Amino acid sequence: MKHHIFLIALAATAALAVPGTAPAQPPILQQLEDGFVQLHDQLRPSVVNIDVKGKDQGMEMGQMEELYRFFNLPMPSPEDRRRMPSRPRGTGSGFIYDPEGYIITNNHVVENADEITVRLSNGKEYEAVVSGTDPETDLAVIKIEADEPLRAIPLGDSDALKVGEFAIAIGSPRGLEGSMSVGHISALGREGLAELAAQGLTFQNLIQTDAAINLGNSGGPLCNIRGEVIGINTAIILGANSIGFAIPINTAKEAVPMLISKGKVSRGYLGVSIDDAKNYADVDSLGLPDSDGAVVRQVQPGTPADTAGIKTYDVVRKVNGEPVKTASELVRRISSFSPGTKVVLEVWRDKAPTAVEITLTERNVADGGAAPDKDVLGVRVQELTPQLLERMGMDAALRGVVVTDVEPGSPAEEARLMQGDVITEVGQQSVTSPAEFRSTLEKHAVPGKSVLVRFVRGNNDPDITVIRVPKD
Repeated sequence: MKHHIFLIALAATAALAVPGTAPAQPPILQQLEDGFVQLHDQLRPSVVNIDVKGKDQGMEMGQMEELYRFFNLPMPSPEDRRRMPSRPRGTGSGFIYDPEGYIITNNHVVENADEITVRLSNGKEYEAVVSGTDPETDLAVIKIEADEPLRAIPLGDSDALKVGEFAIAIGSPRGLEGSMSVGHISALGREGLAELAAQGLTFQNLIQTDAAINLGNSGGPLCNIRGEVIGINTAIILGANSIGFAIPINTAKEAVPMLISKGKVSRGYLGVSIDDAKNYADVDSLGLPDSDGAVVRQVQPGTPADTAGIKTYDVVRKVNGEPVKTASELVRRISSFSPGTKVVLEVWRDKAPTAVEITLTERNVADGGAAPDKDVLGVRVQELTPQLLERMGMDAALRGVVVTDVEPGSPAEEARLMQGDVITEVGQQSVTSPAEFRSTLEKHAVPGKSVLVRFVRGNNDPDITVIRVPKD
């Protein structure tokens, strides 16, 4: 109905036009324009610019981090990295969460920051400190001590969003502070973005919008026409037109209080590697009744799943009686519980359902399969998922871990390892998960000795290299 009214208004505009005079504007268009102007005036004082100075050691952050978030552009070569400033600068956006000075932004905007400066809409600047960060949702909270009143933006309900609703993005694209763009919600619940997962963004369920988002918008608010924050702008696909992603505000509602009080988010943890059951729906030996659930591919030793007797080939279909449709949904559901919580899983085993009670422990980044910190050899790896194999155009049967970063000047770089390589063996032992990679590497990485590594690069045949372990 609203669409028909809008078309009628446009027709009325054409009918009222007189040659040589400005056309009369229908009231509905004037009201729409006035509404967006008022929204900018209402929201602008609560949106901040964030300038960041990185620590030494050639850290990549801010605009550069965003630039390579998706693999659409090649990472700079080690030689180019060495020529980069030792204290890189970055810029991003954020918004005031409460009048006490707490500000929400992206983790990748302030990650490893040495100095953070927040600039308000009136031009005043304040030094900020990090209250807490959560790489798995790409959320961060920073705090300023302001000598003036601060206005927080009200938070909306991202669970109530519908495709087609208006979306308003405000921030500092390319450092142009206070910029506002208007678009729509173009999709909801975006999952399986492998490039973002490789950067550590485990919990996605993202809002997709065609409101213009550019480098520097990261951490800024995505709002509805009522002036409520519905998302936090976090990523773009470079080379694509009008495709941006935002973290749902309901995700922030759960995480931010913990980031303020504890500096981190505590989540429940099972200890399994899983995949969508729909990928196994035609496997007769599993005998699945439908394509819902998460298939257990691996059980990590000593974890709650191992202790409770979860097995490879089990299919988790319910958590506390609530159905689970996908692997990512299972991860979100389990992570929503506090460590120490007892949950009951319904698993499909031997072509029949069975109940398993599990006491969850605390999830950490390494347990969750996100990128761990660089180790002494300077290589960072990520779980090799079917989606990532498809994205890279590699053999679906390949097993191993994918290299997401190699530290310049490290033993891994000297061994010719590169981002995108798939490591299949360490010390002539197969590795199929980040945890297995780390444990095997620790076993063979004797100071002063060398480690034999087998890897696959692109569609080339498997190759081997030697990583020399430093003596100290």
